[in-house]
Formats: sequence, structure tokens, C-alpha cells
Amino acid sequence: MQRYKVLFYDEDPSIPIDHRCISRFVQSFSNSYQKTVATIIGKSENLDYEAFRSNVVILMKSFKMTRRGAFHGVSMDSNTDDIISLCWRQVGDELKKLKEYSKENYRGKRSRILVELSSESRNYVIQKIDELFRKLTAIKIQTGRVTPVGASKVLFAVLPEIALPVDTSEWKHVFRTENYGEILSTMSNEIEEWEKSTEKNLESLDEHPTTLPAIYNIMAMAARP
Repeated sequence: MQRYKVLFYDEDPSIPIDHRCISRFVQSFSNSYQKTVATIIGKSENLDYEAFRSNVVILMKSFKMTRRGAFHGVSMDSNTDDIISLCWRQVGDELKKLKEYSKENYRGKRSRILVELSSESRNYVIQKIDELFRKLTAIKIQTGRVTPVGASKVLFAVLPEIALPVDTSEWKHVFRTENYGEILSTMSNEIEEWEKSTEKNLESLDEHPTTLPAIYNIMAMAARP
């Protein structure tokens, strides 16, 4: 079995973290995170520029990404030349197509699409998200470039059912890769393995509106050194 570090104990990666322990982590996490996740889930059901802008602003403020860097000072005030508009022009059309593809190929519960898509469709979706991630990290403005951390958060803001927000420490010490597609594949495989081992659905551990990546993100933060 692949060595997993987020939903399995680091000391013994063959043992899944008990569902009651994960539930305590989730329930004790900040209310602002839960509210932010619920908001972006609702607003990203149907994607257009306004939904994209709103969700990215909400998420970046929640993660304190507006204090400096490429997303410094972003707000809901319309500005055709700001970083969010640039991101939309770079990936907006492909994001909408990806949303349509997901809806056409999966009719089940949105929160579980990551593990219930067919293997072929899941691989395609992850590949496309990785391509969008690379396009986002190529964007530069005067206040800075879109970092891997920022790009992953933009994608989570509009694809919270599939994408994962990854902070600097997780890139370096938890996943130890610069390949975003590889991280998404690891996440989906680890969730599948955890659910198989525990006979529990991961999203059932959160009483709030959520997705599998939203819960996995909480545990990935807990797995940091």
C-alpha cells in the first residue's frame, strides 16, 4: 500500500486514523472555515465570472492571502485589470467546461464526486485541473506572481468538490512534491483506502455542508510538522 500521511497514522501507515478522532478535528476547527466552505460550495454550483470572483475573494480573505502578494487587497469591487480578472481570463472557459464535464459524467452526491467518478473520468479531471494549476502559476503582476499556494486556493474556491488548498508546509513536508495533479491523485486514493478500511464515508464526519477535499484539508493541516 502507498504510504499515506493524512488519514493514516504516520507512525504506522497501515492503521487508519479513527473516525471519531477525525470527527473531533473537524468539529473543533474554526467556524469561519466551515462557513467559508459552505458559501463557496453553494456559489460554485453554477460557474460564471461573478461566482468565480466572489468565491476567490471570500476564500483568499479567509486564508489571509489578501495581506500581500499577488492577491493583496482583492475585493468585490470590479476591476478589469486586477489579479482575479486575469485568473478568470486565463482559466475561466476551461473551468466552465470542466464543470459541465463533471455534471455529465456524475449524477450522484456532489460532495463525493472525487471518489465516485469512474477511474477514467477522475484521471481526466485531475489532469485538466493540473493544467489549469500550471496556467495560474504562470500569472504575474506588479505585486507578485500567483504562487502554488495561491493557485491551489483559487481552484478550491470554485472546485471545492475536487481541488485541495495546499499551504507551503504541506507542499514541502506532507506531500513532498511540486506536482499538483499528483497531490490530487494521492488525496483521492487515500480517501478511498481510508473509507475501505473504516467502512465509513469521510464526509459523514462533518455535520456542516462540506466536501471530501474540505475535510481532507483539515487533516492535511494537522499532518504538518
